[in-house]
This record gives sequence, structure tokens and C-alpha cells, in this order.
Amino acid sequence: MSFLLNKRSFLTRAGLILLLFAIQDFAFSQQPNHCDYERPHEADKWTFGKNALLDFEQDSPESMLMGAGNIELPYGCASISDENGNLLFFTDGKSLYSGGYYLLNNINDLGGSVASSQSAIFVPTPGNKDKYYVFTVDMYIYPIFVEGIKYSTIEKVDGNWQLTSKNKFLYTPNTQKITAVKQKNQNDFWIIIHGYGESEGKKFLVYELNESGLDTITKQELEIGNIHNGTYDETSRNNGGYMKVSSDGSKIALAIPYDGIVEVFNFDNETGMISEFKSSLPNAFNMPYGIEFSPDNKLLYFSTAPTETNTFSQIYQLNLEDADCFTNYEIIADLTDDDTRYFGALQLGVDGKIYVANYLRGNNKANNLNIINNPNRIGNDCNFGLDGLPLTSNSGSFTGLPNFVTSFLDIPHFSWINQCATQITYFNLRNETNVGTPEWKYGSASETGSGVQGSYTFSQPGNYTVSVTENYNGISYPSYERNITIHPLPPVELGGPVLYILPGSSVTLDAGEFDEYLWEPDGSTERYIDVSEEGVYKVTVTDTNCCVNEDQIEIKLAKIYFPTAFKPTSSVIQNATFKCLGDITAMLNFNMKIFNRWGQMVFSSDDPDKGWDGTFSGGDAEVGVYVWVINYSSTESRYQTAQSSSQRGTVTLLR
Repeated sequence: MSFLLNKRSFLTRAGLILLLFAIQDFAFSQQPNHCDYERPHEADKWTFGKNALLDFEQDSPESMLMGAGNIELPYGCASISDENGNLLFFTDGKSLYSGGYYLLNNINDLGGSVASSQSAIFVPTPGNKDKYYVFTVDMYIYPIFVEGIKYSTIEKVDGNWQLTSKNKFLYTPNTQKITAVKQKNQNDFWIIIHGYGESEGKKFLVYELNESGLDTITKQELEIGNIHNGTYDETSRNNGGYMKVSSDGSKIALAIPYDGIVEVFNFDNETGMISEFKSSLPNAFNMPYGIEFSPDNKLLYFSTAPTETNTFSQIYQLNLEDADCFTNYEIIADLTDDDTRYFGALQLGVDGKIYVANYLRGNNKANNLNIINNPNRIGNDCNFGLDGLPLTSNSGSFTGLPNFVTSFLDIPHFSWINQCATQITYFNLRNETNVGTPEWKYGSASETGSGVQGSYTFSQPGNYTVSVTENYNGISYPSYERNITIHPLPPVELGGPVLYILPGSSVTLDAGEFDEYLWEPDGSTERYIDVSEEGVYKVTVTDTNCCVNEDQIEIKLAKIYFPTAFKPTSSVIQNATFKCLGDITAMLNFNMKIFNRWGQMVFSSDDPDKGWDGTFSGGDAEVGVYVWVINYSSTESRYQTAQSSSQRGTVTLLR
């Protein structure tokens, strides 16, 4: 809409004004906005080992020290950052640290065990960014360690984080396993633990955490899979090892160490139900310990730990799409008996790589982490890097890596910036390591591109399928596809290019209904502006899809004049009729009447562009002087009503 009132009347009378609009070729900055994909940042900061901190804020991890202290998290540990990637808390299951690397409220007696494989996990409260749950896991060695699994709450009180409840009992007897994932509604969470012993050792327990808090009453109790049982000695240490949910919430995998079993289950993240999928035979593997899914959730990785008789350590890869995955596996890393290093926990990073903890014989710290650089690829193509990530001096790795809600790692293989037609859309890979020169397809075989970053300008709005194919060392890997909706630009129209207004009047310019506005030159961010002066007025609008468009209009003060004579037989068109001349579109509610010397009305018109041709009653009017009377009104604005005007004069008809 071009102005607030009388638009239809204006357009009818302004036949000479065309609503011309040329789409501008905006330079689009590669800065994401709230409509673009924003990856989760809750797993940006990793605290583990001895003073070790990995910062994934820029996607590729930076190794740092945890403050100036001497903090050790050798086994199970957990950390969590806020939605912007700022470290909030971390723990070893006993001591609770703040993001400032000091004990929060001097808490060093949470209910977990520092030696548990997965000693803790932090879960935010849905709908409340100022409240977190921390679940802690005791080792459960009857009758010494029987604290079980407990939970505490951390809340922001008067601007400061406080432990508001502590060590509430949840469950025992338990394994050292705990994991969590978002529900299908992408708001609530499932908290998943596993029982231990003759009576509880085949049992999964699934709890719901929603906006009302933790539901401890209507939990799922599911008996499925192999029993986790045995006394805690050197021949039956079965309550350790890791359990993970795949980042997409479709599968659960776990290790039963001394029985040499790895299990994989189907998980329904809508109902919390678990169904059996695959399991290895007992003693198929030597002390499976750390476990992790590939980013595409099709492959499973796990490490094996040394025993008294077998001191080597390995990393296995299972293709979960293979029905015989527990026999057709790949060993992607193998440390011999002579190597003093061992593999510990595995953890997926926001960069799409899997990091593997190193530790030295005697559980001494190592100065590196290992990296599975391309974990979606089968066999050696996954590009395992031994000691691939050096840790900063005075820090080191032991057996554990931090435990996270796995949904915080559910990040697409590639994302994009800008979904607007006629403007450049940029495509960015999650993991740019060993990808060669990727080939992109943008909706059809003829629309292609290449490069680590893709870019394409979709000329029309619509739904498109975009795919990328990576190649490395002469091998092209299976393509990844995603569907993208390209939106039209917001149809902003000010009614230009020129709008005439009468001197002393004003007009309200209306940019239309959008989300954001910016007018030039006055800097207004409102939908409407009121104008009474000449000049060029430009508006940039942004719609709900963050698509941006602009239009401009020039406001001019109208100059109107009336001829004193006309000659119907003139060869000059302007002289052949009598009518208003000049910027007549500024005259609204127009009416003109012409009278002869006897007071008879010889002509009448409501259209300022339609003049008198000198005829009357079907013939030529007499030569002579005629009187004209014109009434009209101006445009109006929000602060000024329309101004009514009346003018009269004479015109001479010539022949």
C-alpha cells in the first residue's frame, strides 16, 4: 500500500503513474540471523582429565586450561554450556564447579562417584533457562557403595546460581550408565539409566523431564537385553562402561565390559519405549568400554580396555545397517601390547568428529586425544588420527570425556544461510576435514557447484532438494541430501516512482505488514511515516522468513495551472481541450464544471485528465468566454486531514 487513505481513488486518477518496481540486487552478508539454522551450543565446552578444556565455540576445538586451578576429572565427568556456548557447570559426580572454575556453593558431596564411567549428566529444565538438573551416578558396589543414582537442581536466584535441592534419591541398584536425549517434541527430555544385579540387571528405566519437572512416578521400566550382573572384582566388573543414545534419538547402545558384550536397541523418542535390535555374543570383545554413534547414526564405535591377560586396546566400528554387524566389524585402531597408551571414552563433537580419550598404563595422563575425523565413513576411510589433538601443556587426558544430552550433538551434515529467492544462499559443511572438493547439486542436475562452501541463487521461490558429494583420495562418498524451502521476497510497494502532493498537505506512506522496517533518511523503524516535504524516501523491510526487500518513492510538491484559452482545431494536443495541467495526480476527489454566459453547464468531469473539447448539446459551442469551477482535495496523513480546495476562473474558446 502506497499511502494510508484514498489509495484507490488516487490510483484511478493517476493513470500516468505506473507502479514500477525493480528488484534490487542486495549484497547478502554471510551473517546468520534468527531464521537461519543455529546449531546447539550446550556441548561447546568440554571439561575433563587434568585441567583440560576443549572449546568448540568456533567449531574446531581449541585446547585450553581450566582456569588457574588444579582440577582433575579422571573418570566420568559432565559439563554444560548455555545456549550461547558459555560454560555454566561441570562435575565429576562429587564436586560441582561453576563456569568460573570454582566450587559452586562449596559443593563437593554430590551423590555420584568420581570413578563411575558416566558419573553425571546435566539436563536443562524445559521452558526455564534458569534451572538445571544434575544427575549423579554412584558406582554401586554392594554393600559399600549403595548411594545409587540421585539428582540435584541448580537455579538462578537473585542473579546468582544456587544449588536449590541436593541428592534426591532416584534409583538403585544401578550400573555406572546414564544418558539423556530430547523427546520427539524437541522440548522435553528422556533420562535413561540401567539397573544392576540379579533382580534389576535386565532393566532400563526411562524418566521424563518436562516443564513441570522430573516425573519420578510414571517412569518406563523395561526388561530387555542381557543381564548386567556380577560381583565387583577383577573377573566380573560389569557395571562399568558407557551407554549412549544416538543423537537423533532412534537407538541406544551400551557396553557390558567383563562379559564382552555390546548391545544396540531401538529407541522411540516419542514414547520412551525400547525394543531389542542387535547384541553381540558373550566374550565377543575384550572389555568394551567407551561407546559412540556416528553423526549420521548408522555406525557405532566402541573402545576396548586392557585386562590382566590382554593389555592391548582397540577401537571397533560396526555398520548398524548390516544384519551381521557383530561379525562383519572393522577394527580402525589397534594398540599393541607394547604400547603404553590405552583408549578410553568416545565422544561426538559439534564439529562432526569423534574424540577418543587416551590414558597411559597405570591410569596416568596422556597429552593427546585421538580423533575419528570422518566417522560416517566405513573402515579406514573414517580417517582415525592417533594422538590427533595435542592438549595444551599442564593438562592431560585420562579415561573419561564429558557426558552430554546427545541431542545437543544432533547437527545436520550441512546447513545454510539465507532462504530467499534472488539472493545468494550459502551452504556450509559441518565437518570440512578430508572432503576434497565437494560437488553440490541445487535442485536439478544442471544446477551444480563445487567447493567446501556451496552457494547458489534460487531465482524462484519453492521447495528444492540440495545434495553434496564429498571426495577424498579419489573416492566419492555417498551424497547427503536436505530439503530447503526458498521464500519469495517481501512484496513491498510504496506506489512510486513519484508521488505528487499539494503544497501545504502531507501523506502517510505505508510499507505494508512485515516484521521489521527501516526508513531512510529519517531512520524510522515503524510501518508508517508521514511526509510533507519533497525528497526520496526509501524503506527496507524484513518478513517472518528474514527475507529483505526495499522500495523507494520520490515525493514532489505539485505544480498545477489552468489555460486561459483553447482551440479544438489546434494541431497541438495540449491546446485542443481545456483541462488542468501539471501534476494533476495530487488532486483527489476532483470535480470540474464549465458554464456559458447564460449560466448553463456545458461540461462536467470527475477526472482531472479529461478535458472539455468545446462541444455542447451535440454540436460546437459558441466562441467566447466561459466560467469554470474546480473542487478537489489533497492527500491526508495521520496528523493532518485532507485539505479541500475550490478554484474558479475563465477560459476563452477559440475556433
